Amino acid sequence: MTKTELKRQQTKTVIELLQNKFGAKNFDNDQGSYFTFNIGDFTGHLERRDFSVLIHEAMRMGPGFTQEEYDIRDAAEVLENGLNKEIEYYLSK
Repeated sequence: MTKTELKRQQTKTVIELLQNKFGAKNFDNDQGSYFTFNIGDFTGHLERRDFSVLIHEAMRMGPGFTQEEYDIRDAAEVLENGLNKEIEYYLSK
């Protein structure tokens, strides 16, 4: 299997993992370097290069936000960390 074929296969299986285990939907191949997707009310993107996931709502926040906004950010960080750990574990097998 060539490097390109391996990368395509890994990409396909990582997307399937996110869909089947975490309910990710609406995958869109944005600009070729990453895929955007949704999990519930969260929006994220999956990097093609290293399969890392970033959840957009897990952004840094300074003072001045409501507790609800901080809670959403905290939940997004937990989700982002869980997704990345699961992908890392899956790819290490």
